Amino acid sequence: MAYTVYSDDKYTVKKNRDGFILCNNHGNYANHGHFKKFTTCMLLIRLMENDIVPNSTYLRQSVLRISVDDKYIEKVQVKMNKRKEKYINVNKGIIRK
Repeated sequence: MAYTVYSDDKYTVKKNRDGFILCNNHGNYANHGHFKKFTTCMLLIRLMENDIVPNSTYLRQSVLRISVDDKYIEKVQVKMNKRKEKYINVNKGIIRK
């Protein structure tokens, strides 16, 4: 059983036994995400309302799942495709004596 912790016209944050659920009121059932901290939910709400793309890949995936704004989703996808994670071997070329 979940109870409402925060609610406004666009988003609702509910507390359940495992953590928090952030729901988009203008979307379908699929437009929700599960988080462990209330502050993470509030951070995502602030980022989505101000059209700011998160730096974390986890938060970007969450924003894509929760948001229903097509322009914002496209903006996040462009940043995801532009900045792929690359493997860097830090020990390459170092010779220790």
